[in-house]
Amino acid sequence: MSVDHRAVIAAHNNADLYEAMFSAHGLAYERLSFAFVGKDRPLPFYSNLTVLSPDHEAEIIQQINHIAAQFEGAVGLKDSFCQLDLATHGFDTLFGASWIWRDAGVQTMASHWQPIETQADLALWEEGWKKNGSATERRMFTADLLNRDDMFFFGLKTGGEIGAGCIANQSENCIGLSNVFARAAPSAAFSQATAAIAAIAPGLPIVGYESGMDLEHARSAGFDTVGDLRILVAKNAAF
Repeated sequence: MSVDHRAVIAAHNNADLYEAMFSAHGLAYERLSFAFVGKDRPLPFYSNLTVLSPDHEAEIIQQINHIAAQFEGAVGLKDSFCQLDLATHGFDTLFGASWIWRDAGVQTMASHWQPIETQADLALWEEGWKKNGSATERRMFTADLLNRDDMFFFGLKTGGEIGAGCIANQSENCIGLSNVFARAAPSAAFSQATAAIAAIAPGLPIVGYESGMDLEHARSAGFDTVGDLRILVAKNAAF
């Protein structure tokens, strides 16, 4: 099956985000040519394994087998190119999504969102993010992330709260857009987020993945879909 090279680029950028998040929490991982593999139990909303290259089913199944043995069969993985057939091993599809891509140099609107640069504002950002559909008791975004030169947080602060925001993570050949949220006017959030992060490196395309109405909002903000992915989960994977 043919896979758009832009989807592969987006998958690798997503793994760069995983690497930053795992490192910030002191979680062990292994970055293989075909997959990002978490050696410790992942953070909420993160998978044990993320596929990075198509056509490596045998190697990926071997890695999943090791994970299932370590975590008593509970496994979540990002099937980045919808190529894995794991139903007989106890996996179900949690949700499907699409990789998105926006070419470099596309003109953007002015953004009212500002960089998040202090620990206090990062805490407000995370509070807003959790209130807008990402509920978890775990502290997700630590101060260490503010010190990385490849991670950026943006938000709209009003009245002592941050009601809209996003994350950007820069790779060598693209910038990833993720964790977009907005308490009001969600249809405009992607345009604001895109404009905010486009200034980081105007010569790089912007990538990510979305589903549902967020995908429609991304398309309205000038993104193209370049491939499909799905999140597969098993409560008791069997090999």
